[in-house]
Amino acid sequence: MDNIYLRNIVRKRLSEKRFNHSLRVVETALKMAEDLEADKEKVYTASLLHDYAKNMSPEELLSIARRNQLISSWVEERQPGLLHGPVAAYLCKKEHGIEDEEILRAIRFHTTGCENMTTLDKIVYLADVIEPGRTYEGVNELRDICKHDINKGLLFAFDRTIGYVIKRRMLIHPFTIEARNWIITGIERGGML
Repeated sequence: MDNIYLRNIVRKRLSEKRFNHSLRVVETALKMAEDLEADKEKVYTASLLHDYAKNMSPEELLSIARRNQLISSWVEERQPGLLHGPVAAYLCKKEHGIEDEEILRAIRFHTTGCENMTTLDKIVYLADVIEPGRTYEGVNELRDICKHDINKGLLFAFDRTIGYVIKRRMLIHPFTIEARNWIITGIERGGML
């Protein structure tokens, strides 16, 4: 699938603001891919399509997720916005024939993270939170950490996300807790890429 086609389908699905965010995620992800020697075509596709379902209403997300058995936790029922990753992966496969499971997985888990994250998963997750349009407190520190160690960057990002969610008295997705525990264990063992 060529890049022009992908850009056009994303442009049609997203608001201008969200589309521009997706382009910045692509740019950030491709820079990360160079340092990590990741497959740039997969990085481009997954990062461009990561928010494919972001502009859908909570009702639409829940409806698609329920009909297609995409719900992995009761937390998603209470906070349907968390479903935009799994729904995006499903729609990209169904509507556009994207079959590469590594790409679909990176899209699926770009909001929550998960255990056993691949390099592509990590790149898309982090590029989403450090792209140049992000201005939250701590983002520059996170960008700096990511330049030196993607795994420590991932841990820092999980810690910030969990802290943010706790302050707002929202529910924490179990995948995020599992991902954080997994990355800590991997860092301690010193065997993470």
